[in-house]
Amino acid sequence: MTEQVILALDVGTRKVTGLLLKQTEEGFNIIAVETMEHDTRAMLNGQIHDIPKVADVVSRVRTRLEEKGNCKLYVAAVAVAGRSLCTMRGQAEVHVKSSSRILQDDVLRLEYAAIHSAQQQLLSGPEGRARFAEQYHCVGYSVVRYTLDGSPIGNLIGQRGTAAACEVIATFLPRVVVDSLRSVLDLARLKLQSLTLEPIAALRMVIPEGMRRLNVALVDIGAGTSDIAITKDGSIFAYDMVPEAGDELTELLCEKYLLDFMVAENLKRTLHKDGSLSVINVLGEKIAIPADEARQALFPALDSLGGKIAASILKNNAVAPQAVFCVGGGSLTYGLPLVIAEKLGMNPARVTIKGKEMIKLLPGKPRKYFGPELVTPLGIADTAIAGEALRFYRVNVNKQVVDVMDLGRSSVADALLAAGISSRELVGPPGKGITVEVNRSVVTVPGEMGEMAEIDVNGQPVSLESRISQGDKISFTAAKSGADARLNTATFLARFTPFRVSVNGRNYPLAPPVYRGKQELSAETELADRDKLRVLKTMPLSWVLHQLDMDRELDGGTISVKVNGETLQIPYGPRAVKINGKIAVHESEVSDGDILEMTNDGDYPTAGILTPARSRKIEIQVNNGLIATSVKDVIFTVNGKDVSPDVFLRDGDVVEIREIDYDVSLADILNIIDFSTTPPTGKNRLILRVNGREAQFTTAIKHGDQLEIGWSA
Repeated sequence: MTEQVILALDVGTRKVTGLLLKQTEEGFNIIAVETMEHDTRAMLNGQIHDIPKVADVVSRVRTRLEEKGNCKLYVAAVAVAGRSLCTMRGQAEVHVKSSSRILQDDVLRLEYAAIHSAQQQLLSGPEGRARFAEQYHCVGYSVVRYTLDGSPIGNLIGQRGTAAACEVIATFLPRVVVDSLRSVLDLARLKLQSLTLEPIAALRMVIPEGMRRLNVALVDIGAGTSDIAITKDGSIFAYDMVPEAGDELTELLCEKYLLDFMVAENLKRTLHKDGSLSVINVLGEKIAIPADEARQALFPALDSLGGKIAASILKNNAVAPQAVFCVGGGSLTYGLPLVIAEKLGMNPARVTIKGKEMIKLLPGKPRKYFGPELVTPLGIADTAIAGEALRFYRVNVNKQVVDVMDLGRSSVADALLAAGISSRELVGPPGKGITVEVNRSVVTVPGEMGEMAEIDVNGQPVSLESRISQGDKISFTAAKSGADARLNTATFLARFTPFRVSVNGRNYPLAPPVYRGKQELSAETELADRDKLRVLKTMPLSWVLHQLDMDRELDGGTISVKVNGETLQIPYGPRAVKINGKIAVHESEVSDGDILEMTNDGDYPTAGILTPARSRKIEIQVNNGLIATSVKDVIFTVNGKDVSPDVFLRDGDVVEIREIDYDVSLADILNIIDFSTTPPTGKNRLILRVNGREAQFTTAIKHGDQLEIGWSA
């Protein structure tokens, strides 16, 4: 039976509850339940302060359950108090290249930058006085939302944009919580079977998956803390903790009536009764306290606790939820659900104590099993049975032993964060950008993206999202920051202010003048952050032609060209220039995208003026059809490229001219017309006639000749 039995322990501020149970087809079969209170204040606000004394209570609970169940217990399923969870929201934004799609590594870089933001908030608070790695585990995170260029988006992978942002909820757990709980179990001769979080355990029992689309708040009110979890749209989206609960109410009764803590605790538990309640104070006097008076005395603390719980719910949910479910022993305090409902402005019927519905989970059990104080222990057991408890991996990170809590996706990144390594060491931050003002518009140039850390597990290179296992040895070399943005005038103009003109159908990029104040900047001038620049948007035609080395085109002159190895000086007259179809002069303004046309306003040298020779063809008639064939080719080559004789020459051109003459015979014509030399069936006599006379293959052909070619019988 031992192998089938599960021991679930709820180690609370005021008491320890143990459940010995197993699961059957009908539900949970509770073999035994045992609750013992701490003899001293060994725990405060959910935190173990005296490990030996808490371990002694756990040992006594274990012993009693062994006796009742007639078995030996060696392992236990436990839960970590909700007060231990610290959640922080973090945001981050990175610039991305608009020309590239966003990759998974880019998204990881963004998410971990947001986690770093949450870490920084935690470190700046009172909890962050010691080294982060010595105090807190980063146990997980969830993405609240992504945005791309300011607009919300469901998934960044594969998208294009310029600025990607992310908001996360990161969850941190103090190391001392897990360490102290493990120490208690060790002293009680128990091993840790499974670990969960108390709010998660309670939620499993009170708000099943099908109800989580509703906006419901669960409040687990114990002795030291009130843990809060809120569901909406099918998931748990917020956790919080109020560091007050039943003990604050008990202490008020202690002060009011001079009572020992345990006496005041018993008095608090009987406030639902009417009449007088008899107690003995610390002076040994037996006093009778009217129940109404005690309830009135308790009201200020009750009002304060209910108000803080309501404020926490409203802080996380913005509005009152659809319902509030209260569990835990503290929820039984007289009048507390009514106060919470009043503070939230809700119908009191929608703030209810849960626990009685356990009847369907525990068939045949007496009523003592159906109170709200057993909700969390049952949730601990259910989590252990379902195999959904938290797991810890002990790994080695750069020779440092680290315990990594697994919330379902333990990865290399989780181990590095648990080791206290900043996300800046995991993912290099981008370099500083440069922002300049150009013609009163702001332009931002981002720095280069940082490089990911070099990581390997057991000697094999891995990525941040790679899974880890018990005993893995992880080593990494810290990430490198991206280079700061650098920008000079030339790269700035090429990137942000294109200026192009078309000249006779050919596009030319130009660099317009850039001024910083009255200073005209050269192409190599380095720009500084927050520079104010002025870029000219229009330039005179003379400036454009000068930039294109065409400034002599308007006035005429001579050009020097080399023709078949001989240098010639060739004069030309002025040319007319049109801008967008209109005649222009030196001072005419040219803007980006303008079309310039140059036409001869005199004789302008072309390749064809260098020789009178021209290519020539002859036309002949073949079988009543007209064909043409070359008898002379004149080939013009300018700067290594074949061109037509009409191409305009420019100063410095190298020209080659080749003349090729051809003799045309009847055989050449046969090749041109693709004549078949194989006679068709029934015809075997070849007919070759030129101008009506019999001819041979070698007969010369001239312009205008009439040819008859064919086969006859």
